[in-house]
Amino acid sequence: MDKAQKQQMKDLKAERIRLFRDQANFKPTERVPHFCNAVTWKVFDAGESLPEALTDFKVMERVVRHFLETYNVDGLMDVGIRNQFNVTEAFGSEGYYYYTEEAVGIKDHAHCTVDTLMDYLEDPTRYTWEKILPEKYGEDWVNKDIETWRKVFWEYLKYTYFIIHMGSVSGKEFGIPSLAPNNPAKGAIQFGIEEMESNLLGIKDLSIALRRNKDLIRDFCEKWDEKYIDPLIEKTYLSDGPQDDKYCFDASIILLSHNILNPKQFDTFLWPSLKRLLDAYAFKGMNVRIFAEGSILRYADKFQYYPKGTVTMHLEQDDPFAFREAAPNVAIMGGLSTELLSGGTPDECVAHTKKLCDELGRQGGFILSEGKMLSYKNDCTSDNLKAICDFVSEYKL
Repeated sequence: MDKAQKQQMKDLKAERIRLFRDQANFKPTERVPHFCNAVTWKVFDAGESLPEALTDFKVMERVVRHFLETYNVDGLMDVGIRNQFNVTEAFGSEGYYYYTEEAVGIKDHAHCTVDTLMDYLEDPTRYTWEKILPEKYGEDWVNKDIETWRKVFWEYLKYTYFIIHMGSVSGKEFGIPSLAPNNPAKGAIQFGIEEMESNLLGIKDLSIALRRNKDLIRDFCEKWDEKYIDPLIEKTYLSDGPQDDKYCFDASIILLSHNILNPKQFDTFLWPSLKRLLDAYAFKGMNVRIFAEGSILRYADKFQYYPKGTVTMHLEQDDPFAFREAAPNVAIMGGLSTELLSGGTPDECVAHTKKLCDELGRQGGFILSEGKMLSYKNDCTSDNLKAICDFVSEYKL
């Protein structure tokens, strides 16, 4: 790229960030931005092999370039840095995650039992090395030789370089902004109840423990959030506020546990810490994107009192029009279902996109996106996605 092209992409990136920020803050914009929630679907669309793309950085870069050259999106959830298996396979095992020609999967597992939750919390590093990793990689974990560790470390360095490289490719060559300043190696912000559901106990055991071991679960949540969420809240209050020139949002949170919590449990185990964090963002005039997996509509009233520009709710399954009615001060991200993207026609997709832009985005407060991550081959058709991208990039509000 020459100097003029580099400046053009820099300006495009800045313009896209402004579009995201303005819509999140309910400011009218000339058009609605599209943040594409595409993950492994990109591999199939590019005609590449999923196993090769997940283990060969050159193939994955080719996949991402094909996608960004084909679809005029304003943002992209995954620039090829998710689900890389080189590091775990260097140990001689895939661990809990696995892949086939059709999908990436995860084996049913839990890192803890109810009886060992506090052991993990007291010393996560020791527990991980003594309990989790031996179970994950098998009985020969303690016998890994120095050559294996050298190989693992080298694969980790290559993966880290790839993360940096793809950030440069997407940002400098295609003008794609970063979503939020979360650490890619650590993921999104994680509350205690979310950690238990996603990693430590799993959905089944947590559901049982919420009824049989309520005091223990409450104690774990309070101590976990004190250890990991409170410093983040303090850091937010001490920050300079919004990072308008760098990211689409100031933070990103993924919520899943609300799907198994009844209202009383939600108020006990999740809402206290989530509210304190959102209060901090509101005080500093910052905006957080919350990806609500499943349905969060029944808790929409919890968010309706925050000032416009504080919360952008990325809806996976909820009707965006119903959520707008329930929480009119919350910006909405989403609107595109896999049912429409896979089973509709290009004309139907464009008509639905126009309705979303007209009714939700004309006065600000809406960002077009796919609800569920586009992961499987049949989650979307190329013609439908291209029709949406071409339309929304040109449609003036």
